[in-house]
Amino acid sequence: MALSHPMRIGLIADDGAAVAHLRAYIDNPYVADVYLASASEPASLQLADQFGIIKRIFTDYQQLVTDKSVDVVDVCLPGQLCHSAVLAGLAAGKDIIVSAPPAATVPQFDEMIRVATAAGQKLFPVLWQRMVPAHRRAKELLRQAAIGPVALATITIYANDPGCRNDADSLSQASAQLSHHSTFQAIFHPVYMLQHFFGCPTAATAVISPGADTSDNDSLDTAAALLQLPGPILGTITVASTPTSTNWQQQREIVGTEGIILIRDDPEDEMPLIVIKDDDFSPVKVHCPLQVKPWAIARTLDHLIDCIVNDTPPHITIDEARDALATTVAIYQAAEQQVTIQLPSKEE
Repeated sequence: MALSHPMRIGLIADDGAAVAHLRAYIDNPYVADVYLASASEPASLQLADQFGIIKRIFTDYQQLVTDKSVDVVDVCLPGQLCHSAVLAGLAAGKDIIVSAPPAATVPQFDEMIRVATAAGQKLFPVLWQRMVPAHRRAKELLRQAAIGPVALATITIYANDPGCRNDADSLSQASAQLSHHSTFQAIFHPVYMLQHFFGCPTAATAVISPGADTSDNDSLDTAAALLQLPGPILGTITVASTPTSTNWQQQREIVGTEGIILIRDDPEDEMPLIVIKDDDFSPVKVHCPLQVKPWAIARTLDHLIDCIVNDTPPHITIDEARDALATTVAIYQAAEQQVTIQLPSKEE
């Protein structure tokens, strides 16, 4: 996209999710203005007071996407709500940035991809954890075989603060499926990181139990998934709400034949990346900024905007997002059917 003017972003977002994107756009040299579409006009007005980059407010995203002055549409909604908003933006001739997960089902995402491809428009998923500094350095260590062949990779997620998640219930388009959104989102992120580190899973087994707080329709469920990764490597993902967790906390442990890599980036940690070999405990120097999640979201958006402006391919691809979505859906199917779900080989 060759622009003769500063870029104007049309942001479709719930109130909580909008903040990180707005902060990113304020600092982006290509972005001049943001138009915001949200179901809550009072909350949007409050955001406009807080972020001077917001120039117009809509309560109907259809009006936003058809506004001719909008260059790019950023759909920052729960996955269950992305499909119709993305298709509306594509129908209006806009390039699209879409949150993660980008859809509720693989057929929905496939339709988004087909429409974007047919129209010659760009569709960029925001797989922001790929930009986390500790993740990027860990990928380098794995390429260097710093801990030998890997046998096991585990990712554990704890959460208690609903502000860490998209407030899906505040949206007028909410459906009954949103009760699964937080857990679906929580699983999706470690899935794409495991496949980034090791390749796409070939099989999935899982157990998912309702969260303890049944009064919260978007509460985090307790989940455990076992993935067969190439190698063969076993990958595990566990998710749980905890009364002591005040943030969305994650810890990763990658076990090799010659050592272990620990990745800890949230909450902020003085030692976000550690390699353990025998009795040797070695912190790996890596810059992990405070509030790493919004920082990584901003770096992801910077990268995608740069790709749009300069018409260059992104490091984060549609195929990555589709593979992760297929695996996340398979995890839910495995839990519901109490079976192991076989996933197609990428060589097929």
